[in-house]
Amino acid sequence: MKRFEYLVVRMEHDRVVTANGHWQGTEERGTPEAAASCPSLFEYLEEAGAQGWELVGVDPEGQDTAQLYFKRTHG
Repeated sequence: MKRFEYLVVRMEHDRVVTANGHWQGTEERGTPEAAASCPSLFEYLEEAGAQGWELVGVDPEGQDTAQLYFKRTHG
Protein backbone atom coordinates (compact mmCIF):
# COMPACT_ATOMS: atom_id res chain seq x y z
CA MET A 1 0.00 0.00 0.00
CA LYS A 2 1.28 3.47 -0.90
CA ARG A 3 2.03 5.81 1.98
CA PHE A 4 2.19 9.57 1.60
CA GLU A 5 3.76 12.43 3.45
CA TYR A 6 2.27 15.90 3.39
CA LEU A 7 3.49 19.48 3.32
CA VAL A 8 1.39 22.55 4.16
CA VAL A 9 2.80 25.86 2.96
CA ARG A 10 1.57 29.36 3.77
CA MET A 11 2.04 31.96 1.08
CA GLU A 12 1.77 35.73 1.55
CA HIS A 13 2.27 38.22 -1.29
CA ASP A 14 3.91 35.60 -3.57
CA ARG A 15 6.41 34.62 -0.83
CA VAL A 16 6.46 31.31 1.02
CA VAL A 17 6.55 32.27 4.69
CA THR A 18 6.05 28.90 6.42
CA ALA A 19 6.25 25.22 5.55
CA ASN A 20 4.66 22.85 8.07
CA GLY A 21 4.75 25.75 10.52
CA HIS A 22 8.47 26.49 10.12
CA TRP A 23 9.60 29.99 9.11
CA GLN A 24 11.19 30.00 5.63
CA GLY A 25 12.91 33.38 5.70
CA THR A 26 16.59 34.03 6.29
CA GLU A 27 15.84 37.11 8.40
CA GLU A 28 14.18 36.94 11.80
CA ARG A 29 10.40 36.90 11.69
CA GLY A 30 8.88 40.26 12.58
CA THR A 31 11.76 42.37 11.28
CA PRO A 32 11.23 44.80 8.37
CA GLU A 33 13.29 42.54 6.05
CA ALA A 34 11.55 39.29 7.09
CA ALA A 35 9.04 38.87 4.25
CA ALA A 36 11.55 39.80 1.55
CA SER A 37 13.93 37.13 2.88
CA CYS A 38 11.41 34.35 2.18
CA PRO A 39 11.61 32.38 -1.08
CA SER A 40 9.40 33.47 -3.94
CA LEU A 41 6.51 31.16 -4.72
CA PHE A 42 8.02 30.22 -8.09
CA GLU A 43 11.41 29.35 -6.54
CA TYR A 44 9.71 27.28 -3.86
CA LEU A 45 7.53 25.40 -6.36
CA GLU A 46 10.57 24.53 -8.49
CA GLU A 47 12.47 23.19 -5.47
CA ALA A 48 9.48 21.30 -4.09
CA GLY A 49 8.86 19.65 -7.46
CA ALA A 50 12.52 18.62 -7.69
CA GLN A 51 12.11 16.94 -4.29
CA GLY A 52 9.09 14.97 -5.50
CA TRP A 53 6.33 17.11 -3.96
CA GLU A 54 3.09 17.41 -5.92
CA LEU A 55 0.78 20.38 -5.37
CA VAL A 56 -2.64 18.87 -4.67
CA GLY A 57 -4.65 21.80 -3.34
CA VAL A 58 -4.79 25.54 -2.79
CA ASP A 59 -6.94 27.27 -0.19
CA PRO A 60 -7.10 31.03 -0.79
CA GLU A 61 -7.50 32.66 2.61
CA GLY A 62 -7.76 36.28 1.60
CA GLN A 63 -6.17 38.86 -0.60
CA ASP A 64 -2.57 37.77 -1.32
CA THR A 65 -2.58 34.85 1.16
CA ALA A 66 -3.18 31.13 0.70
CA GLN A 67 -2.40 27.69 2.06
CA LEU A 68 -0.84 25.27 -0.42
CA TYR A 69 -1.07 21.51 0.13
CA PHE A 70 1.51 19.08 -1.24
CA LYS A 71 1.99 15.32 -1.04
CA ARG A 72 4.61 12.81 -2.13
CA THR A 73 5.09 9.10 -1.81
CA HIS A 74 6.74 8.21 1.49
CA GLY A 75 9.91 6.21 1.28
